[in-house]
Amino acid sequence: MKRINISLFSAFLFLIVISCNSNKKENTSTKEKEDVEQQKKKPKGLEKGCYVYNDNRSTISLQVLKKEDSITGTLLFALAEKDKNTGRFKGLIKSNVLLAKYTFESEGVESVREVAFRIKNDTLLQGYGPTEMKGEKQVFTTPSSLTFNTEFPLVKKPCVD
Repeated sequence: MKRINISLFSAFLFLIVISCNSNKKENTSTKEKEDVEQQKKKPKGLEKGCYVYNDNRSTISLQVLKKEDSITGTLLFALAEKDKNTGRFKGLIKSNVLLAKYTFESEGVESVREVAFRIKNDTLLQGYGPTEMKGEKQVFTTPSSLTFNTEFPLVKKPCVD
């Protein structure tokens, strides 16, 4: 009788262990699926490529050429009834904001100023705020309090040569 009780107890214990292990596998599998879904839903952020605003009168085009420790690329402003300027930028991303030094040429004169863009999914919103001259460069007085304009959103698009 004791052998039967011990055998039944051992069989019962074995079933519990197997049951617990299969639950762990199911939970792990469910967790992995949830992680994959979260990654799919995460916004992409700034990627190499082109971000463009164009309303047939005005164009702003930012092309990210290199994304490593610092972000580099080209930038073009061709706004209606304003002088066109084009050049290169180099900057860093902090708190989803690209803050960069923009070296550009407009009407044959080279200038340098800071530019800022908030990164929101596959869209960039240009930052505005008070500026001052520091040496030969125009900089934001308080970059942490910029206003980001939704009027000219730069949307990620295929680059056109």
